[in-house]
Amino acid sequence: MFAKRFKTSLLPLFAGFLLLFHLVLAGPAAASAETANKSNELTAPSIKSGTILHAWNWSFNTLKHNMKDIHDAGYTAIQTSPINQVKEGNQGDKSMSNWYWLYQPTSYQIGNRYLGTEQEFKEMCAAAEEYGIKVIVDAVINHTTSDYAAISNEVKSIPNWTHGNTQIKNWSDRWDVTQNSLLGLYDWNTQNTQVQSYLKRFLERALNDGADGFRFDAAKHIELPDDGSYGSQFWPNITNTSAEFQYGEILQDSASRDAAYANYMDVTASNYGHSIRSALKNRNLGVSNISHYASDVSADKLVTWVESHDTYANDDEESTWMSDDDIRLGWAVIASRSGSTPLFFSRPEGGGNGVRFPGKSQIGDRGSALFEDQAITAVNRFHNVMAGQPEELSNPNGNNQIFMNQRGSHGVVLANAGSSSVSINTATKLPDGRYDNKAGAGSFEVNDGKLTGTINARSVAVLYPDDIAKAPHVFLENYKTGVTHSFNDQLTITLRADANTTKAVYQINNGPETAFKDGDQFTIGKGDPFGKTYTIMLKGTNSDGVTRTEKYSFVKRDPASAKTIGYQNPNHWSQVNAYIYKHDGSRVIELTGSWPGKPMTKNADGIYTLTLPADTDTTNAKVIFNNGSAQVPGQNQPGFDYVLNGLYNDSGLSASLPD
Repeated sequence: MFAKRFKTSLLPLFAGFLLLFHLVLAGPAAASAETANKSNELTAPSIKSGTILHAWNWSFNTLKHNMKDIHDAGYTAIQTSPINQVKEGNQGDKSMSNWYWLYQPTSYQIGNRYLGTEQEFKEMCAAAEEYGIKVIVDAVINHTTSDYAAISNEVKSIPNWTHGNTQIKNWSDRWDVTQNSLLGLYDWNTQNTQVQSYLKRFLERALNDGADGFRFDAAKHIELPDDGSYGSQFWPNITNTSAEFQYGEILQDSASRDAAYANYMDVTASNYGHSIRSALKNRNLGVSNISHYASDVSADKLVTWVESHDTYANDDEESTWMSDDDIRLGWAVIASRSGSTPLFFSRPEGGGNGVRFPGKSQIGDRGSALFEDQAITAVNRFHNVMAGQPEELSNPNGNNQIFMNQRGSHGVVLANAGSSSVSINTATKLPDGRYDNKAGAGSFEVNDGKLTGTINARSVAVLYPDDIAKAPHVFLENYKTGVTHSFNDQLTITLRADANTTKAVYQINNGPETAFKDGDQFTIGKGDPFGKTYTIMLKGTNSDGVTRTEKYSFVKRDPASAKTIGYQNPNHWSQVNAYIYKHDGSRVIELTGSWPGKPMTKNADGIYTLTLPADTDTTNAKVIFNNGSAQVPGQNQPGFDYVLNGLYNDSGLSASLPD
């Protein structure tokens, strides 16, 4: 975990705390296939499947006046800075270096000197709705300011409202981390139901004003229900609102319990951000180091970033060194991927290259124009139209300075971290034709399954047919095509349809077509025997009559059946092992024995397989493929999620084992 620090003389809050996002999905299938607000044609159908602009320190009026630009840049949501009343430190000076006062609440009435009034917040939310943009509020509900005199009487009037301000000493001890004070800030007594009710009323008021979700700052500093004698129902209570999306700032360390928090909210993948920045600094985009999300939480519950406001603005300046080129390259990696929800941090005007606060803007102003840069915009739109497509990460021709992400046969993103242009000649699933680079200059050709062209130094290329962006887009949330997904009881699935789609239907096992609208759900498997398979076909039609279909496969498996996985061995190792393990609290359970695990056997299809005994409990298990020395994922990275009957390559799960 990255510890937060203050300048002790000013108590500058090293805040990078999390606001929880909970996805509340729509109800039963409806006959209407019409989708929502047509203004969202450049955005994704949901926050989870889109990208988020962290409009750090932008005022409500600044956001309102820039909403069209945000929409046109392809973001599905914005994240605000804290909207409640806060301490006005340093005489209320709005210099960017005073950003940390926004993380020192004095009350939970909406509106403050830095961002604007509650009425201005409402007007901003209304403008966002006009453009199909969702609003995420950064909620600081772990603590108040450290200045007791500045805390409002409405807070102090709550009996036994605080744990006090005795500072955390042992960052590996859960009790200390959750029950003592972060940097001397008064810690809310989150076991107190009156405190829970007070903070929940703030969240509900924000939702009533037009917000759609929350980031919960410092979420790991609030106890979970199973945290021993000091556990509480805080998170089950607080997250039980109408919010569409909630995520918590869980900076990863030995006490962070990421997977447990993910039962209540999406969580941050802070270690993955570190991996991305390390790759950028070393100009090495080798997929073995950046393919895995460095988390025990599944990708569909992660919020990812190249940098956060903490890594940029805190005194250790962990990411301030990065240039705009670095951010473009990093964004091409994380936002071209499937699964996670990427967050783009808006730096101050002129910031970066080692300068945190260049003095060209103040709190309330718009950030740098990089958020709407051509390459950033192109990657955002790519992310939106590729939802539901499988990913395949690679380094063409073994060049670790070149990153390639191929999303099925629909599109490709390339990133060149090197200082020289590179000629590309690599296999692709894209249809034959000429592809203009949507992220910048140049074009590429595809002939007979070969992608050729030149990618300039320190640049990004985004390639997909023009008709894909205008085509209807239907998909199942959190599931991929080309893979057979397994479950063992029943499974509820969420249907998605974008703004281009005027009619959408689904079909199960060649049964009757059922119309749906974005966010509808259906359930499979209830009462069905093990071994039953389900082919789900989606069909979307746009206003021009253009139709697109997607096919998904599922199987209901007996949890007691044999457990087999496969590895394609793209590195051509002479010996392939699978090390499969899981965690039970702090204890590691090795399902294939000690490192390097058990040898895999090459089958007639050239796939290396390993079968575990039928009674092996593989719930939440991980797998690392290796030859005894080299390994995938790379060293110090958690394994890939173990998926029964899954077929893996160096990017993770790629397909299902052939029957």
